[in-house]
Amino acid sequence: MEERDVIVIGAGIAGLTAARELRDLDPLVFEASDRVGGRIWSQQRGDLAVSVGAHMFPPPASTVGRMVEEYGLEVLPITGSMLNVALRGRLVSDIRPELMPFKLPLSTRGRVSFARAGLKVKRIGDAYMKLAVPRRGESAADVRLRLLQYGGDRSFADFLGPLHPEAAEIYRALCNRTIAEPDEISEGSMAALFGHVWDSGDLGRNMRGGSGLLTDALGADLADHIRLQTRATRLAFDGAGVTVGYEGPDGAGEVRARAAIVAVPAPDLAPFMRDAMTPGFASAVDRVRFGPHIVTSIRTDETEPMPWDDIYSILTPDLGFTMFFNHANALRGTGAPKQGSVLMVYTGADRGRALLGKTDDEIQQHHLASLDRLFPELRSRIVELWTKPWEHAGPFGAPGRWRAQETLERGLGGRVFVAGDWVSDFVSMETAALTAVDAAAEARALIERGGGQQPAARPVVVPRDPKATKRVQAFFGDASSAEE
Repeated sequence: MEERDVIVIGAGIAGLTAARELRDLDPLVFEASDRVGGRIWSQQRGDLAVSVGAHMFPPPASTVGRMVEEYGLEVLPITGSMLNVALRGRLVSDIRPELMPFKLPLSTRGRVSFARAGLKVKRIGDAYMKLAVPRRGESAADVRLRLLQYGGDRSFADFLGPLHPEAAEIYRALCNRTIAEPDEISEGSMAALFGHVWDSGDLGRNMRGGSGLLTDALGADLADHIRLQTRATRLAFDGAGVTVGYEGPDGAGEVRARAAIVAVPAPDLAPFMRDAMTPGFASAVDRVRFGPHIVTSIRTDETEPMPWDDIYSILTPDLGFTMFFNHANALRGTGAPKQGSVLMVYTGADRGRALLGKTDDEIQQHHLASLDRLFPELRSRIVELWTKPWEHAGPFGAPGRWRAQETLERGLGGRVFVAGDWVSDFVSMETAALTAVDAAAEARALIERGGGQQPAARPVVVPRDPKATKRVQAFFGDASSAEE
C-alpha cells in the first residue's frame, strides 16, 4: 500500500493552499474533477477572462495576496461603481448608501421602511467589522467563532421584522446575493456581507487574465503532488493514521497517511467520510448550509463606450438574475484600448433552485431576457456565452451555525482536519485559504511530534523562492507570462 505523510482531498483554493503549506512533507492531493480550482473557474481571453466562479481578491498583505505576488500574477483595483441597483426599469448608480432610499423608485411607505431597515443594517455591519479585529493572543479560529456567534441565533428576516413589500423585495435580493433567503440566513451572516461590501478595500480587486490563473499557478507548482480525476471513496482510521480509498484513471487503490486534510464542500463529505464521522461531527456538518448560483458569463466584442463601462456590480431585485458584474471594469484604469467586455450574471437562492435542471440554453435565454431589459445594446455584441449551474455554490450561516464551529475546527480523531470557506464566518478566497493554513499547521504539528505511522520517504525540500514563478510561467507559456 502506498504511504504518505498527509493526504489532501480536494484541489480548490483550500486544498491547494494546504498542499502548498505542506509541500516539504510530500502531500498527495486527490481531485475528483479534471481540473484544479474548485469554485474558482475562469478561461483566459487575453487580459480578460470569462468566469463562472469566485472573482474578487483580497489585499496584497493577505494569504491569497502573497501567493498572487509569488506567482508573478497581477490584480487590478476595481475602479467602477460597486453600489448600484436596477429596479422597475431605473438604474440607480454610484451613490452613497445613505442616499439610496431617496433615489430608488419606491412609494413613500416603501422608502421609509427601506430607510429604517437600512439604519439597523448599518449598525450590525459596523459592529461586525469591529468584532473582526483580532485581539491580543487570539487565533484565527477564535475570531471565526466570535464572528459566527454574533447574531448567530436569529434569522435576518426576524432581525428586520415586518417590512413594506417594496423594501422586502430589495432585502430579499441582498440575501439572494449570498445564496440564501432572508429566513434561511442569520443576522450575523448578513452583517458580514454588509461590513465587507462597505469596506470595498477588502475585496476590491480582479485578476488580470481571470481568477483561475491563481489556481492554475498553484496546480502547476504542485503538479507532482496532484492526481486529477481521482475520487476519494472511503476515509477510515487506521491505527495511529488514516487510510483513504480512491478510484482514478488507473483503477482503485488505497493510500495510508499520518493525517488527512479534507477540503471539499460540506455536502460532498458524506459519500466517503460516513464511516469515519462521529455523531457529533456529523451533526456539525449537517448545520452547514449551501445554496445555488446559476451563472452565465458573457463576452462581447465592442470597442466603443457602453453604458456599463463605469459600473462594476448591480443588484437586480426584479430581474431574472440576482447580480450583474462587469469583469472588464478593472482594465479601464490601465489605459488599455477597449477590446470588448466580459460580464457575469447569476441567480441565487430559491430563484436559482428553480433553474437547476434547466439546459444551458434555457438558462442563457432566461438571463438574456433580463439583460435585454437592463442593457438593450448588449445582445447584438455577444460573441461567447458560458453557463455553469452550481448547486452548491457556497455556504451561508444559518441560525445556530456557530454551534458547529468548535467541532469543525477540531476535526476528527486528531488526524483528520477540514478546510474551506464553509469552515469560516465569511465566504471568500481568503477565508478558505486561512482555514487551509490552520489545517496544515495542525497536520504538521501531528507529524513533527511523531504522531501516526512512520513517515514515507521525503523528497528534498523545495524552498519558496522565485523559482516557483519560473515553473509556473513555463507551464503557462511565454504568451501568458506576467510580464506581458
